[in-house]
Amino acid sequence: MNEKHPPRPGTASTLDARDDHLLAALRVSESRYRRLFETARDGILLLNFDTGQIEDVNPYLVELLGYSHTEFLGKKLWEVGPFADRAESREMFVQLQTKGYVRYEDLPLKTKTGAEVPVEFVSNAYDCAGVVVIQCNIRNISERKQMEDQLRHMAFYDALTKLPNRRLLGDRLGQAMVACKRTKGYAVLMFIDLDKFKRVNDVHGHALGDLLLIEAAVRLKACVREMDTVARFGGDEFVVLIGNLDTDRDKSRSQAASVAGKIRTALAVPYVLKIQRRGAADATVEHQCTASIGVVLFGRHDTCQDNILNRADTAMYQAKEEGCDLIRVDDSAD
Repeated sequence: MNEKHPPRPGTASTLDARDDHLLAALRVSESRYRRLFETARDGILLLNFDTGQIEDVNPYLVELLGYSHTEFLGKKLWEVGPFADRAESREMFVQLQTKGYVRYEDLPLKTKTGAEVPVEFVSNAYDCAGVVVIQCNIRNISERKQMEDQLRHMAFYDALTKLPNRRLLGDRLGQAMVACKRTKGYAVLMFIDLDKFKRVNDVHGHALGDLLLIEAAVRLKACVREMDTVARFGGDEFVVLIGNLDTDRDKSRSQAASVAGKIRTALAVPYVLKIQRRGAADATVEHQCTASIGVVLFGRHDTCQDNILNRADTAMYQAKEEGCDLIRVDDSAD
């Protein structure tokens, strides 16, 4: 009687079954890779290791940079728009070939419309069935950079008036002092305090006081050059820093007095402020607010920031004690 026996290991039937299993496993692996490649929220670009030609890009990179799939394929890395305008693109590919790993933490690329997109660029080389492929992962870091910019702005700028704060003022003052040493010229720092500002808050509330501070900041910036610094020192105190004055002390003092007079006049113009009230009609308040201004002239021999600030502060309090709406100058610089 003939009996059917299972195929012995190593027979053709067993090998066919194993091949079918391997092929099925490869198809599953390829399907998983393709799904990851096509749904990844990072750009992926595959390069031929030998030629630098782009072999594939995923849909997200097409979406991010605005170039079609066909505009990428078959081209060298440095022939495609986002990389073509970068002088280091060829050098980048040489590094990819020699190191197999390249990382740029902040690489600005241009989209097809010309917009700039900051990306993190990381590449690795790997062997794929005997063919060496370079995989470049390109991550859009626009949101991260925007958050970093916001944090940086919060660290150096006043939240209400958007003016530089004390920290940034200290940096700018240091730069001005270095410039004085280099040019042998003078600079001026003004300490400005709004007279009787507390009365505004007491009578009309802090919301109106904030509006007045914002308007005062606008007026101060209009009185100086774009290169000069207007900072909020705290409360109703502002500081104006003007560099690159004349090398002649008397001329610099005259320039400083002229700007201080312009500021005093601008801040004394009546403020017309509109208060928005929830559930009620908006109210308009007109208020006149003068300022006391202390001015200090400093030059190449001044080496202490605190001394300059204290001299300006003392001159400002002298103006207040003598009746407010005044300018007092300390020009005891060498």
